[in-house]
Amino acid sequence: MLLRSLLLALLSVGLTISAFAQAVPPGMKMHRIQAGEPDASGWMVAASTEGGFSVRFPIKFNDFTVVESDPKAPMLRAFAVGGKSQEGIKFSATRIVYRKGAESAMFFFSRFEKGQGLSSTPERITPLRIGERQAVDLVFRRASDVSYQRAVMLESDLLLMIVESPRSYDATAQRFATPFFDSLVVEAR
Repeated sequence: MLLRSLLLALLSVGLTISAFAQAVPPGMKMHRIQAGEPDASGWMVAASTEGGFSVRFPIKFNDFTVVESDPKAPMLRAFAVGGKSQEGIKFSATRIVYRKGAESAMFFFSRFEKGQGLSSTPERITPLRIGERQAVDLVFRRASDVSYQRAVMLESDLLLMIVESPRSYDATAQRFATPFFDSLVVEAR
């Protein structure tokens, strides 16, 4: 619950900065705002400047890093790319680096696998493997919105991909989720 809330807050701050050109909050480093050039398919590569991963977005994106200053917080830093369409469909991919490394990443990943300790109960949980990596897809449907998520366990980090949409654009978000999730490329570190 705390992790998802934190990630949504990070994405919202990143989107707000782009929308209103506000000052960057402490601990956040904006690399690019409204970046990306569509290819022939209309999608664009969103490579995280410092996160060692890329995904493909159907919209322009922001690229930023957040460093957590609270020494008691489980997250040390997060590398994110994210954007929001005119219809309110949000796309984000965030690599989370934990203070306790793989131990914390496994703890949070297990919460996704079990669907426990999240902000709401998933409608569907689908464990899968992406190459050698463990992953899990989750679907959340609430009265006002829907969220498609994929959590991928990296060596000592967790990568969380989210497509969140108003309920009225569920079919569109659902159509985008699989190509977005399947576009993940993680660089060797």
